[in-house]
Formats: sequence, C-alpha cells, structure tokens
Amino acid sequence: MPTYDEHMDRISHNNRLLLFLEQSEKHAEFSDWYVTIAFYIASNHAEAMFFAVKPEIHKRMGVVTRIEHSRSHRERNRILKHFFKDVFKVYTTLYGYSRIAKYRQYVPISPNSQDAKSLLADIGLKCEKLIKGQNQQTN
Repeated sequence: MPTYDEHMDRISHNNRLLLFLEQSEKHAEFSDWYVTIAFYIASNHAEAMFFAVKPEIHKRMGVVTRIEHSRSHRERNRILKHFFKDVFKVYTTLYGYSRIAKYRQYVPISPNSQDAKSLLADIGLKCEKLIKGQNQQTN
C-alpha cells in the first residue's frame, strides 16, 4: 500500500494536471476530466490522512485494528462516514460529481470544474487539519 509521502506525491502530480487544464483554452471542454481528476486527488487526501491518523476501526478481544489504507471506494466512504464526518460530507459530494462526469456525460447539466475545485480545496484543508491534530497529539 502507498505511504503518506507517495499519496502526497500523487496529489502534487495530479494538481499539476488540474493547473494545466485550468490554463488550457479548452478548459470547459474537459470539465468532466477536471472533476474526475479532482475526485482522485480527494481520494489521495483521504488515504494520506488515513495513513497519518490511523483511525481505530475496532477492538476485538483486546486487539486494536487500525487502518492505514482502504481497499475500495466503498470502504473509504464507510471509514470517512464513521470517523471523519466533516470530510465525508464534502467528499461524497465530489464523489457524486465525479460519477456524473465519468459515467453520465450525456446529462445536460453536469458539475463544473469550479465546484470541484472548491470541494477539493475544502477536503484538502479538512484532511490537513486532522493530520496536524494527530501530529500534535503524538508530540
């Protein structure tokens, strides 16, 4: 599974692609890809946060299970919903937008890149705050 730094590298790499799309004359033409890429960046923010925070999933017979990485979109959504409600609310909105952009391009009104950009920024800040809070607890 990727490490925190590897997730952060993917975030940086994909953010450069979003910037490239933003600066393109054909930006509006590729808003579906912008939204899709924004969602994958958000997924990496969540995974980096899981790696740093290591939420306790459950305790059974004295054994604590902590997660560093989810195995699927469904599991990531479940972890966010149960442990990180503030992130979950924004994340699922972007997740929904990406599904529309990726699978239902025929829909006349699709989420635009400005909405995705705003949601992504919010997710990044929320995950960063949780990571910093975790780091302060361990110091």
